Formats: sequence, C-alpha cells, structure tokens
Amino acid sequence: MSNKYTYSVPFTEEELYDCYVNQEMSQSECGVRFGVSQKVIWLAMKKMGIPSRVAAKRDQRGPKNSSWKGGRVLVAASTGDTRFSDAGYWYIRKPDHPNATKSGYVAEHVFVVTEQAGRALEKGECVHHKDMNKQNNVPDNLVICDRRQHREYHLQLELIAIQLYRAGLVEFDSKYILREGVIPNASDIR
Repeated sequence: MSNKYTYSVPFTEEELYDCYVNQEMSQSECGVRFGVSQKVIWLAMKKMGIPSRVAAKRDQRGPKNSSWKGGRVLVAASTGDTRFSDAGYWYIRKPDHPNATKSGYVAEHVFVVTEQAGRALEKGECVHHKDMNKQNNVPDNLVICDRRQHREYHLQLELIAIQLYRAGLVEFDSKYILREGVIPNASDIR
C-alpha cells in the first residue's frame, strides 16, 4: 500500500507537460488519461512547477448552472435553509416580480395569488393556506389576508380542534389522533 511519502505518479514531468500545456487538456482530462484523480494531477503540477491555467469565467446563472432545478426550491420555513423539508414553502425564480426577494425568488403561493388578483401583495398582507398544507398552492386553497385575519384563521382551527377533543372525537396518545370509527358531524362538535 502506498502513502503520500512513497507514492510516485504514473507519468513523467514531460508527459504531464505535453498533456496539459501542449495538448491543452484540462487537469481532469489528464487525470483520466493517466488513471489518477484531478487532485493528483494538480499536486504533481505544483510539485513539478507547471503553472496551472486560470479558470475561464463562465456564466453559470440559472439554466446554465449544472445544479439548476428549474428555478423552484423548497425552503425550510423556520430557518430559511434551502434544503429539502416537508415543512417549508416552495419558492420560484421570478426576479421581476414585485414581491421577489433580493435573490430573485418569490414564494410560489404569493406568486399564484398575485397572478390571480392581478396585483402584488401590499405591506402587511399575507397568504393563508386553507388546508394548512404550505405546499398546496392551488388557487382555491389560497386566500389573501392581513396578519390579524391570518392569526384569526389559525385560532379558529385551534378552537375547532379543542371542540373535537372535548366532544371525544379526538384523543391524545403521545399525539392527537382522530378516534377510530368516528366520523365527526357538526352536531357532535357543538
């Protein structure tokens, strides 16, 4: 087994120089030719005194980026991390939208309701998801409201849940669950 002190590369300085400088291959392409990684090529070039080329500036924005996923990302609600989370909101790339963030993304539910209403959200307005699913952005599930109304909608749902619990239709067993075989009727809740 070789280590960093006894390892010798499977090419000479002349072969590497020819590959990288004369044939203008990339470090990765040279690595493929010699059966080593790009890092081994880079370290060998550094050790042998072969200067590396400056990476060409490339436009890698939007669809030109290899990580592009169509301009739609799921953002975790509490942290703002752009990683997958089923508790987050979908954001779409719309840099010209009046409710877009500095990075050019707008919450998908905001985009949907503003397209439907024909106007941008005003200061103090927000969007309520009727079914409480933050990722269900169909127009029938969304309502434009102010922050006070939004709090009231959530309070109403909480009060309904309390009524269901008190009526014996919901039970608690390390979490709240709908009792088996019980289909709630409006008369049971009162």
